[in-house]
Amino acid sequence: MKKHLLTICILVLTFSITACSAAIGNGGTQVAATQTPAPPSLIPSVSHTPLPTSTMEPTVTLTPSETPLVLLPPQPIEITFSAADGQELTGLFYPGDANPAPVIVLMTWSRGNQSEWQEIAYWLQGRGLLIREINSRKIWKSSNWYPERTLGMPLSVFTFDFRFCQDADGCQAYLPAEWLLDAQAAIEAASQLEEVDPERIITAGASIGADGAVDACAWLNATEQGTCLGSFALSPSSSLTVDFQTAADALLDQEQPGLIYCLFGLQDEGAAETCRDYSGIRDIHFGYIDNHGLELVTFSRSPDTLDYLQEFILEALGGSQ
Repeated sequence: MKKHLLTICILVLTFSITACSAAIGNGGTQVAATQTPAPPSLIPSVSHTPLPTSTMEPTVTLTPSETPLVLLPPQPIEITFSAADGQELTGLFYPGDANPAPVIVLMTWSRGNQSEWQEIAYWLQGRGLLIREINSRKIWKSSNWYPERTLGMPLSVFTFDFRFCQDADGCQAYLPAEWLLDAQAAIEAASQLEEVDPERIITAGASIGADGAVDACAWLNATEQGTCLGSFALSPSSSLTVDFQTAADALLDQEQPGLIYCLFGLQDEGAAETCRDYSGIRDIHFGYIDNHGLELVTFSRSPDTLDYLQEFILEALGGSQ
């Protein structure tokens, strides 16, 4: 066996020497040897994944962080806004105990300014600002008899002055068409506050404010700037150039009908005619009295007006959420 291997090695060596000699004998010209390619199965397979160039940036997915909602302190904040005709108006915003929160827009009567609602605003807001005390001159401001706040939900409050009605003694001129613009501007301003839920707005008012409350609620829904869910009216009488029934029908005829409470005394003929026997609204008469507007907020009735107001709020806003 060893002899055969030796013989093979000698032959290979002899062939190599002969080939080299032939090349030298040809004048040093190199002759390229023809190589037989390796079988495909013997060629290594290499997969190249191209590397990213320097101009390619890594993809980074960022999850945006939510801006925390700040809960404002309970003290009322002065708000300046303008009516459609450019008249500048002033209101007060009483922030609720949540952000955002539903809002009730309170509209005053012609016998006083927005401070007529102050104690009721504190009571509705429910954040500890109400001081229960007697006011012998204005029974609706005698907060010592106010019922317990049983809403069980946060609520913001917005009040404002009708133009030429900033004095404590009330309005210095009778401007029903302009007051209608003021009521519309007030509910729009309230709906645009960051701390307010624009889908959960309600209104309440006395006398001219009662008409303004219903008129503005229907107007807001027609403009699609927010959702007004109902109105609480103390002695309305179609006093702002819009027929009360026309505005009320607009609220009642919505896909989700608005809620309307209408309170009146039987000797208050304008309010009695407006509210009484009007199908679709909650008409509540106080008997044979001539009390008007905020005078209906009194401790001498059971249930009293503020209990009716809480009932309205809970039903209109769908209860505690």
